Amino acid sequence: MRIRSTLFLATALVFAPLAAFAATPGFTATGGIAALYGNGTAPDLGAVMPSATSQLKIDDNDVAFTASFAWNINDAWALEAWMTWPSQRNINIDLGNDQHVLAASYDVRPVMLSMQYQFPKMAQRYRPFAGVGWQWTRTSNEAVAPGQEQLLPFQVHGDDGLAAVAGVDIDVGNNWIVRGDVRFLDSSVATTTGNRPDVTMKNSANTMVYGASVGYRF
Repeated sequence: MRIRSTLFLATALVFAPLAAFAATPGFTATGGIAALYGNGTAPDLGAVMPSATSQLKIDDNDVAFTASFAWNINDAWALEAWMTWPSQRNINIDLGNDQHVLAASYDVRPVMLSMQYQFPKMAQRYRPFAGVGWQWTRTSNEAVAPGQEQLLPFQVHGDDGLAAVAGVDIDVGNNWIVRGDVRFLDSSVATTTGNRPDVTMKNSANTMVYGASVGYRF
């Protein structure tokens, strides 16, 4: 009898956490738009400069569509995959007096995988969440401006790094939510050009992402 009780207790201790772990499983899908604000630096391309005082600066702010899909492991934890559509980065020659001309450009498309903690609902509608994870930034559509052909082939490679997210879901009924979130992507890019083929320039490409989206829980 004692052996059976011990086995029953051991079984309960093993499966009780698993039952709680899967208490309210489900999925959440979202689609929306985000503003990406970069804090990167421009690589020293060796571009043709109009004057000795001209400088290269990067314009890494843009807007892109977003999508995410999350596995709600239980009522508190979720595993989310998130991505944006490609957004453009411009490397400009600063002429001063708020004037510039384009030297080169490329697109980036970050993908983020994060584990998120979902806080208890507030006022029966608002549910904050926060998470950490990893991001992968891929690049494409490298191009140079007319007059900068010496930069060809112009190649940019993204990398991966830490990422974090915080936001809030607002329950609007019938399993629909409206979401606002902020993400930090720790990233850099490696650049090579035709006029300096043996030099790989690695520059910071850290990005803040401010997003708004509509989602559905199922």
